[in-house]
Amino acid sequence: MNCTAINENLLEDELFGHEPGAFTGADRLRKGRFEHANGGTLFLDEIGDMPLTLQAKLLRVLEDQQVFRIGSNEPIKVNVRLISATHRDLEAAIAAGTFRQDLYFRIKVATIKLPPIRERREDIPLLTAHFIKEFNQKYEKQVKGVAEPVRKALLQYDWPGNVRELRNLIETMVVQDADQVLGLDDLKDAVPSGRFPLPDNHRAGPANLVGRPLAEIDRYYIEQTLELAHGNREEAARILGIGERTLYRIMQDWKLQDKIRAALVETQGNVEQAAEKLALKPSDLRRKIKRLGLPVES
Repeated sequence: MNCTAINENLLEDELFGHEPGAFTGADRLRKGRFEHANGGTLFLDEIGDMPLTLQAKLLRVLEDQQVFRIGSNEPIKVNVRLISATHRDLEAAIAAGTFRQDLYFRIKVATIKLPPIRERREDIPLLTAHFIKEFNQKYEKQVKGVAEPVRKALLQYDWPGNVRELRNLIETMVVQDADQVLGLDDLKDAVPSGRFPLPDNHRAGPANLVGRPLAEIDRYYIEQTLELAHGNREEAARILGIGERTLYRIMQDWKLQDKIRAALVETQGNVEQAAEKLALKPSDLRRKIKRLGLPVES
């Protein structure tokens, strides 16, 4: 249950239920979420936004393992495992007086901190593929993948709205897509101008690869095939007509290429410094850079 999605005046009724005649319009008995979850698990999302008055009542339920419906003095025993989540810093909320310290220590039994996606960018392609699959089914579309410029833009963006923002963007792009590939045209239609720093001369799909190194073109089409195969390396290798081990070696080489790009960016294109960071000989690094077609200092 999302604590911010329900009006504050209705939240207590939603959690604990009410007796007939408890208030105007309460013409029949209603069980709350705790009663329905008895013997199981109740998930409270955005618990950090729960009103203070209700926090006190929630604490009492957790301590006594019983609820009181609105309009009743009869306790109802419940055995519920509570899982809660919030985007807020609860310790800061306690200091600000907006969250009860006793409730904080009552619910803080085991804590799982999930970093925002800007701190785990390697998950963005996986989440993107998942959302594409979800919205393909929902809207009866056949989107097969993401164009390389869009993939890079998604990885570079800081996502202040976290996973919800990514999900909303992919949904919009899938709805608007007309060529089964989420390209720059779909991205530009889906977001306000300037949100993603993209060159104006980039075009959607493979057209932007004209004049690029062969290794970059190969990577684009192999990644598209992997997305088509939903990440199944064996299936992608079959489609590409190569061995699975060959595909694995290619993907490992990509990881090295990305490290080289990162080192060159960090050293502003200085090959000597980048080679030192990568524990490579400058001559070896230059050969790899030449194959990738990366710009470097003269």
